[in-house]
Amino acid sequence: MKKQNEQSACEAFITILYNLTGKQYVQLESPDERNRVTPDVDFLLESNDDEHETIAIEHTILESFEGQIEYVKRSYDIVGSINLECDNKIPNDRYYFLAIPPELIDSLVGETRKRFVRDFASWIAEVAPRLEIDKTTESDYEGHNIKLICSGNNQELNGNLWRMPQQPENDEILRAQRLNRAIADKLPKLAKYKESNFTTALLLEDIASIPSTVMVSSDEKRKIGNIIDYLVVFASNKDRMVIGNIWKEKSIWHSSVPFNRRFSFTKSQK
Repeated sequence: MKKQNEQSACEAFITILYNLTGKQYVQLESPDERNRVTPDVDFLLESNDDEHETIAIEHTILESFEGQIEYVKRSYDIVGSINLECDNKIPNDRYYFLAIPPELIDSLVGETRKRFVRDFASWIAEVAPRLEIDKTTESDYEGHNIKLICSGNNQELNGNLWRMPQQPENDEILRAQRLNRAIADKLPKLAKYKESNFTTALLLEDIASIPSTVMVSSDEKRKIGNIIDYLVVFASNKDRMVIGNIWKEKSIWHSSVPFNRRFSFTKSQK
């Protein structure tokens, strides 16, 4: 069974196709669920107007750096553990954010993680009472810079430590690399269908907030060639697509996405 975000991306793309072509497409099947032997695409669509007009779709999540999703999960868990250790040890008339670099989060496992949680809970309990609102203090841990920010006074948040996301160094370079790799990884699946005269689409669910100025490299454009007909970048919220921008449309690459190639979606996308 397809995940909610995958299904939402497919439904959003059907809406885009209707707006672009005036044709209604329906979902035929999910080949990757039927074919367990070799990698396969996520969806096949068929036009209600012409049963021979079919589209192969592949969906993938676009991270801003390798391991971003795991970093988010583990950083929430680690900061949550530190917050529990700080219970009743930090002022209850303000709240705080802790920013831990992804590289450090990756290294915190087993006893190392336990020691880190213990040490930083102790450090925060010591420095938090002296930290004024809108002020920041820093600490070094094995060469990594960690920031504690006192953010304000909010009755629902006070007395707690919250997670603040942090990007790795050279994040713009990493985003471009991740984008190009995400596309290249999906080409073999779509190429098989393009050889069988399918229209093809790659749907990128962007959790990296990649700006429209960051585009696919020239090398990747050459590799893509005629394999991908539609390249659509989606912004999502709680596994539902809310915005879709067309970056590639048949032979046209939009270096700046035109207004009429930007789509927003209501809760019901069908």
